Amino acid sequence: MQNITLQIPEDELRELTHAYQVLQKFLSKLISPNELYTAEFLDGLKQAQNEIVEKDFIEVKDFGEFVQ
Repeated sequence: MQNITLQIPEDELRELTHAYQVLQKFLSKLISPNELYTAEFLDGLKQAQNEIVEKDFIEVKDFGEFVQ
């Protein structure tokens, strides 16, 4: 698979994110998460939610810190 670089204007990225959220909200009314995601993904999601509750994470302030 070939790597490509995309440059998306901020306003288009915002619109794309909004469209994703609308679709996610719609699909969540029709399909349960257990049907959409693998057990491994759901376990990871549950672990991430627990880490947030327990504040067991490092807060990042920009994308550079996020990808490290």
